[in-house]
Amino acid sequence: MIRSTSPFFGEVVCVGMRWLKGDGTHRDNVICESNEHDTLERFFDVVNHESAQSVRFVHYNGLGFDIPFLIIRAAHHGTKITNQKFTDLRRFSYKSHIDLMQFLANWDFRGRVSFDIACRSFGIPSPKEGKVTGATVGKAFKERNLEGIKQYAMEDVKATHKLFEKLRDYIS
Repeated sequence: MIRSTSPFFGEVVCVGMRWLKGDGTHRDNVICESNEHDTLERFFDVVNHESAQSVRFVHYNGLGFDIPFLIIRAAHHGTKITNQKFTDLRRFSYKSHIDLMQFLANWDFRGRVSFDIACRSFGIPSPKEGKVTGATVGKAFKERNLEGIKQYAMEDVKATHKLFEKLRDYIS
């Protein structure tokens, strides 16, 4: 979760992820260390691991926001990113990243809808209904409500996975 929409003024508070295994199971994790540097180091330890070299990253508006934000903040701290798939931000491709927002909009900015709307239209409970939302992460951080931020991050990950499950057969 991020405290500002600009990587020049904001920071990464925590990162939620779901690692899908070949047997259909998954492992959830929210990385939320005591400072941004350590959070990014731990996150990119996972991303850079040899087992992550063949994965595709699934997100909603990740190419437009989350991934560039994480890369710029990593550069700010000198955190190494060795997984070239993570830094491959090519548009019109699903080889490295599956951006569900871009898929639903057919890569046309006029067709983009919020994650909340996308979830609701596919019958998925929106993670934007909790006590902490993307709009209130900054306030929650000031109040040291890291558990609330972690919970929101994981709900966001779960909803993204549910949306991906509904769309995966239509993405080539």
